[in-house]
Amino acid sequence: MEKLLTIVVPAYNVEKYIKNCLDSLIEISVLRSLEILVVNDGSTDRTLQIAKTYENKYPYSIKVLSKENGGHGSAINYAIPRAAGKYFKVLDGDDWVDKGQLPKFVELLKHTHSDMISNDFNLVDDRTMKVTKRRKAVSNSYHYNREWGFAEAVMDPLITIHSMTIRTDVLQKNDIRVDEHCFYEDQEYILYPIPYCTSITFSPLPLYQYRLGRSGQSVDIKMMIKRHDQHLKVLDALFEYNNVHGNLQTYKKQYLERGIAEAVDDEYQIFLAKGNDARNVEQMKKFDEMLREEHPGVYQACSRKQIWLIRKTDFKAFPIVAWFYSKFKKQLI
Repeated sequence: MEKLLTIVVPAYNVEKYIKNCLDSLIEISVLRSLEILVVNDGSTDRTLQIAKTYENKYPYSIKVLSKENGGHGSAINYAIPRAAGKYFKVLDGDDWVDKGQLPKFVELLKHTHSDMISNDFNLVDDRTMKVTKRRKAVSNSYHYNREWGFAEAVMDPLITIHSMTIRTDVLQKNDIRVDEHCFYEDQEYILYPIPYCTSITFSPLPLYQYRLGRSGQSVDIKMMIKRHDQHLKVLDALFEYNNVHGNLQTYKKQYLERGIAEAVDDEYQIFLAKGNDARNVEQMKKFDEMLREEHPGVYQACSRKQIWLIRKTDFKAFPIVAWFYSKFKKQLI
């Protein structure tokens, strides 16, 4: 039976969560339509053993692939050429899907030919396991449940890795690869296919359940400060990609620059979270100047009010904004 959807589960030391993740995918009515690739990224706990029990029980749908540790991006890269499904979706090993929405989503995929699908998804508090926010795929419900050309699609809010499902052949034929041995490569995964996509469908189905509040998460502001060099590495790759694709159609170029601006906004927030240190402020000024001169489209697309205020006041507002971040900002989401 041909597989409709490949779900890739990057898994590194998630023995506490992997059972919940895989249980959410065991919906018998659609399981044979799914290819579930659990990519064990060199785990040192019982992640591999737990995943193997699912492979043994559901060999027609679940495959466990093991590799040396290379980070989240390497797990995605490893899965892309091995995927057999018509569509491709990433589900982190500490997250899960709403099992009740899965048959509806599979039914949607059966009746669409869009290059990309973007769904609503839920943010779930790790401590209470309650949904704290539903992130919508579109700002206007009119745009749900129909196929749009990229030129006419209202791409607001931007697609995220949690909302995104993409045709596997778009990834495979265009040799899409993201950075390895680093965090924050999800921005590359979201944006690199854009030049090759022509259509998108938006769905209100809140399929993906994104766990927030777990210690050590990449969106934790302390971890982002610690991994600042990795965030800069991804930004450099995005800037280069934007330069290489300088001749894109206007609407795709604008979307690409808006997506990069999201990552740049996060970079500014890292600077702010580091505090009102003179060296830190000077580094942020240099970064902002470089952005304005070398990537004006991205510069103009930066939309956060705090950044606008800092620029408007020639960085005089930096101390008060930095104080706010130190007191109240815990995660970038």
